[in-house]
Amino acid sequence: MTSLDPLADLTALGAAYAEIRAWLALPRERVLRVDPALSGWNVEQHVAHCSLANELVGRNLKSLLKGSGLLVVDTGEPVDGALEILASGRIPRGTAQAPRSVRPPPLVERAYLLEWLDGNEREFAEAKRQLDLLLAAPKRIPHQILGPLTAVQWLRFAAIHTAHHMSIARELL
Repeated sequence: MTSLDPLADLTALGAAYAEIRAWLALPRERVLRVDPALSGWNVEQHVAHCSLANELVGRNLKSLLKGSGLLVVDTGEPVDGALEILASGRIPRGTAQAPRSVRPPPLVERAYLLEWLDGNEREFAEAKRQLDLLLAAPKRIPHQILGPLTAVQWLRFAAIHTAHHMSIARELL
């Protein structure tokens, strides 16, 4: 597998969050538009979903830095095909449904969304400050589809998952 570049992934996440902030400055009706041919979610819902998922990524990174936590495992490999997805930087569209814990509500409360974004940005800034420790973190936390992932793989997942939903949101805009 091609080696992953967590610094590039963190940089991509920073750029993604800057673009998301610009979207949220648009007239609200633009970010609330739904086109069932593209997605059952509007732009705000895609952003909320990514924010909730990235909040979990941030928690996973903290647990992996500590080397302990409810979900932390010592060994294990991602499922067949997972490494190829991480290496390619692309999630196939329409192949999975979001787990209930990260599904956005029908109408996203903007104040909560902004709080979630702020928290994500803080977590990723902290990950950048602790990148050397994350690179050395040996344990894993299972992803519900991809299987056990290292900290670097979790950062990669966050970057490509966010990019995946941003691509759909751009089409909606």
